[in-house]
Amino acid sequence: MPDCMISARIPSLNWLRVFEAAARHKSFARAGKELNMSAAAVSQQVLALETHLGRPLFERAANRIALTTEGSDFLPTVQISLGAIESKAASLFARQRVERVILLASQLMAMSWLPRVLADFERGNPSIRVDLTMEDSQRKAEQDLAIRFGEEPHLVRHPTWLMGMSHVVMCRKEDVGKIKDLEDLSEYRLFDVAAHAMGWTALLNYNFGPMYGSHLRLEIVDTTPLALTMVSQGLGLAIGHVPVSGPLAAALGLEICPVVPKTPGPGNYYLEQPVNRPQRSAVLRLEQALQAAAQISMRAT
Repeated sequence: MPDCMISARIPSLNWLRVFEAAARHKSFARAGKELNMSAAAVSQQVLALETHLGRPLFERAANRIALTTEGSDFLPTVQISLGAIESKAASLFARQRVERVILLASQLMAMSWLPRVLADFERGNPSIRVDLTMEDSQRKAEQDLAIRFGEEPHLVRHPTWLMGMSHVVMCRKEDVGKIKDLEDLSEYRLFDVAAHAMGWTALLNYNFGPMYGSHLRLEIVDTTPLALTMVSQGLGLAIGHVPVSGPLAAALGLEICPVVPKTPGPGNYYLEQPVNRPQRSAVLRLEQALQAAAQISMRAT
């Protein structure tokens, strides 16, 4: 096939850029605001792309637009292609500068699983620095990417699955051999994290049926890092969540107590990007690195 026929099928890069923004915002007006164009100009660019392709990409109604089936199929390819072009142009031609990405995560994520992952990412991407902030931080900078935790009713708010988790009992290495059955748990203080959906009672009920645990010494603490730190000092036992709490537990010299089996869920971690900000290649790179690291961690557990 002649080269001219192949190139004739490749749409204008500007049309693709406008289409991507309109699809992401689901609005010609909001896309125009991002691109410094009028809504009418955005509509004209999209129409030119549709004419070129011979298919409609949006269904238009009063004050709203929605992607057609063809538009939905086309969008991921456009986003990946634009990101690849931007990434390659930055690596070849941009001045050497540090680009910052603000990542929001829970305290447990920030103190356990993320530091090693981010260190590996920055070594492989020396022009990118990740500013890690924790939920409820006093710093008010708007994040570029967030790691959220949610249970089934909230999944619709979280577009990209990152990893699941399982519950395990964490103890000191020297206590593993001392805990041979469930009755041995009564010898320890059992730390429950106030915000967790599955505490000691739910975990034991799930695995062993209804239990009358009045003889168990349950104590409420604020966070998983605090609970694990107290366990490391010989103050009791705590529930850990693998793989996310694994690095912190290992650093504290803790091991999994096998008396209670590893118990899946509830809840998952998700990656969430603000929809009102343009997608940057640095953010996309970080997102891909987090997903790859999560897959490795899930296989290891």
